[in-house]
Order: sequence, then C-alpha cells, then structure tokens
Amino acid sequence: MVKAENSSNVANGAGEPPRASAVLGRHVLQWHITHRCNLFCAHCYQDDRAAHTSVEALYETLDKYCRFLAKINCRGHIYLTGGEPLLHPAFFELAEEITRRGMAFSVLTNGTLIDPDIANRLALLHPAFIQVSLDGVGEVHDRVRGLYSFERALKGIDALTVMRIPVMVSFTAQKSNLRSFPELAKVCEEHGVRKLWWDRVVTDTPQSTEQLALTTRQFKRFLKQAERLRERYKRADGSSLISLERSLQCMDGDGCYTCHPGVDMVTVLADGTVMPCRRLPFTVGNIRDGELDELLFSDPTTQKLMQLPIPEECADCRFAETCRGGAKCVTYGQTGRLFVKDINCFYKANQNS
Repeated sequence: MVKAENSSNVANGAGEPPRASAVLGRHVLQWHITHRCNLFCAHCYQDDRAAHTSVEALYETLDKYCRFLAKINCRGHIYLTGGEPLLHPAFFELAEEITRRGMAFSVLTNGTLIDPDIANRLALLHPAFIQVSLDGVGEVHDRVRGLYSFERALKGIDALTVMRIPVMVSFTAQKSNLRSFPELAKVCEEHGVRKLWWDRVVTDTPQSTEQLALTTRQFKRFLKQAERLRERYKRADGSSLISLERSLQCMDGDGCYTCHPGVDMVTVLADGTVMPCRRLPFTVGNIRDGELDELLFSDPTTQKLMQLPIPEECADCRFAETCRGGAKCVTYGQTGRLFVKDINCFYKANQNS
C-alpha cells in the first residue's frame, strides 16, 4: 500500500471542500479489528495476518469515529470485519459498546466460526445484518477459501437464520466461479438468506488479472445472467434475493451505484491505518496519530476521490452523474489509472437504453 498523496494520478482538487454533503446522512466505518483469520482465501488482499487491535486501541478508535460523526453530522454504521472478526477476544465487548452508543453495527465474516451459541449472543445485540462470504457451492467455494469451509459457513448461516438475524451473502465474481452462481442462488434461497450480492474481484498484478479477473465479455454475460436470476427470485413484496446495486450493474439492475471512497465510507485497519477504500491501495495515515477528519480531508488523493470526478470518456453517458466511471478499485488494480472509465464498461455513450 502507498500513501495517497504520493499517487501520480492526483490532479487538482487538493484543499477543495469534499463533495460529501450530497450523499452523507449515514456514514460507514469498515473496521478491520484483527487481521488474523482461520482461512487462507485465494483472492484475499490482506498481506499482514498478524495485526490485532488492542482493547485500548479499540476504544480510542471508537471515540475518534464518534467525534468524526459529530463533525460531519451523520449517523454511524460500523462494519466489524477482519481477518475474521470473531477471532478477536473483545469482539462482543466492542459490539456491545457500539450498541450502547446508539450506532448500528454489522459483521462481515467467513461464517465458519458461527455456531448456535455465537448466533444467540449476536441476536441479543441486534446487528443490522451479518454478511457471509460464499464464492460458490461446495468444492467451488472450497477451492477459493479452503477445504470444508463451505459446509461450515452454511452451518453458520443456518444458526443465524434460526435466530432471525438478517443474513446477506457476498460473492466475489472471478473466472473460476461464475458457473456456480445460479446454484449458489438456489442454496441461499433454501437457507433463508435475505440478499445475495456480488462484485468483481480486485487484482493488482498482471498474473492475478489473467488468472482471476473477468474480461468485459465475461462480465457482460454474467450481468445478464444475474438479471435473469433476479427476476426468478422475486418475492411477493417486489424485492429479490439477487441484488444488482454495485458498479456497472446499474445497466440492468436496481439503480446506478456511485463509488464513494472516503465520502460515505472509510476503512480502518487493525494496525490503525486509515484508507478511503479498502479495495484501493492508498493510505492517509494512522488513526492513532490524529483525528479522522484531519487525516481524510487533508489528503490530496482522498480530496480528489471525494469530488467524484466524471472521467472524460464518460461525459456523454446517461449514467455519468451517478456511475462516475464505475469501480475505481477494479480499474486501478488492472491499469494503475484512477480517474478513468471502468475497465469492464461495455455501455456505449450514444445508446438511448
């Protein structure tokens, strides 16, 4: 990872007020309270697997986030993640404190450590949702995340749904698992999952791009398939199991998603490192060295990201105001360019539909 201000892609914008006011109301902290994990996933972007936030540092970070929310006049929603967040010995103490302070929290987990006892303890704290990562069914998932991890994650999901905790499943779309998605949708429906959403894998080397990343043709085909599945799994209230709300999915989905790095979400790692987006390799400092707003709002790359600039090649697109170039993380990982059109965008600007 690199300090954001060292990025050669920064142009103009430094010192300008962030374009945050247009989207704020709720703010999300994606908080990696530990980097330790019980799985070794093929596409994991976590290099350090040792960092573990101390209890003292947890409370310090929480205090600073609360002060940040007061300054920007927003409600906070904290996503507790890792690594595997349930490995942190103070996980439940922290979750209770977040609830006591009147903030919502959710958990992003691999699901393999959740048993009926854990699910019961979680239910008492009323999380907004628990998100479990599934990258296919059976062996397809296990090839990505480890032997027997699918079976264990599914047992975790069952334990959560018994306690009526809302469960979301996230699917990282990559070349090796695309064909498993329809079967995964069926499994999610059978096990009471509230929402199945997906996004593209982020790569950062030519080798990983060649092995994992979707081509534009693959992405377009997969998106069309996901749209058909969304209709198949429509519910009586009009909602669907299948969510199409991520970058570029606006072309056939629920509404155009805007990538807001540093605007309505910020990431804090277990060692205190602050990032405008976990899927972009830019850091703005350490939360233990200053206030969150000072770190974010003084950094030139983050300032530029907050302005949500529309790439020149997207200017005539009817989705430009909301899409604003698509997923910066996917494109930057493959090209090293930040403020350009999404590498998988197949939409032609002169199309009317």
